[in-house]
Amino acid sequence: MTTSAPRPGRPVRGSVTGRPVMAALDLLGRRWTLRVLWELRDGALGFRPLQKRCDGMSSSVLQTRLTELQQALLVIRHPDGSYQLTDLGAGACQALLPLNRWSGDWAAAIDAIPPLVPEDHVCDSCGLSYPYTDTEQAADMLASLPARFRQAVAGLTDAALRRRPEPGTWSAIEYLCHVRDVFDVYTDRINQTLAQEHPVLEPMRNDQRAVQGRYNDQNQREVLDALTEAAARLRALITGITPAQRLRSATRLPGEERTLLWLIRQAAHEGIHHLHDIERPATPGS
Repeated sequence: MTTSAPRPGRPVRGSVTGRPVMAALDLLGRRWTLRVLWELRDGALGFRPLQKRCDGMSSSVLQTRLTELQQALLVIRHPDGSYQLTDLGAGACQALLPLNRWSGDWAAAIDAIPPLVPEDHVCDSCGLSYPYTDTEQAADMLASLPARFRQAVAGLTDAALRRRPEPGTWSAIEYLCHVRDVFDVYTDRINQTLAQEHPVLEPMRNDQRAVQGRYNDQNQREVLDALTEAAARLRALITGITPAQRLRSATRLPGEERTLLWLIRQAAHEGIHHLHDIERPATPGS
């Protein structure tokens, strides 16, 4: 007596009954499988309508996934050619509901991170032009910024230093803390981009960092000293970067690929831009 080999993609009975969680993860983790189940949750669909709901996935991929789901007893095919979830398939969709809720939180977290400005950015507020800012100019900005920040806050009382001009706008001390951290983070980002091929950069999450770091409670002298040291470290790093290294790239969120030269320009821009933020509302002695 001979036995036929299992059809491709079909779970082997022993692997399902012996290790059901692993078998379920293997089945549901295949590309498009969860999407197919989700689109069938409201009732039977023919092949073409289902394909359209799945953003036009290829016919061969959809057919493979439907065959696998039929073999796994999650989907049945009716005589008219439509596909429908079985009770087991409907149960799998119920298991997806927490994922559906989580996906909303995930999307909101991504939307909360401001997008990166483009490589050719020209700032309407502070006037800095990325295409006209080379590495040497960025280094000169970093050299001058610590003294300019000290001058910008020199005439402020402690109360004025910590006063937020309006809800959602940082105080002067919070901007100082942010720029200090930006210089340190961009030093790390540039080093990471030099050491790795196309690294993924972690977002700064500025508001969260400000709360956790208690920016508004920090000591002005200590923050200015740390900002000066951070600017010097960053300047020393970028002055040694070669023209070829400036073309290296990194990513942050999907679609946000930027060159190392952009990182240099962005770090300098953060300093110049937030210096202007401090200078605009500042009134000495207030």
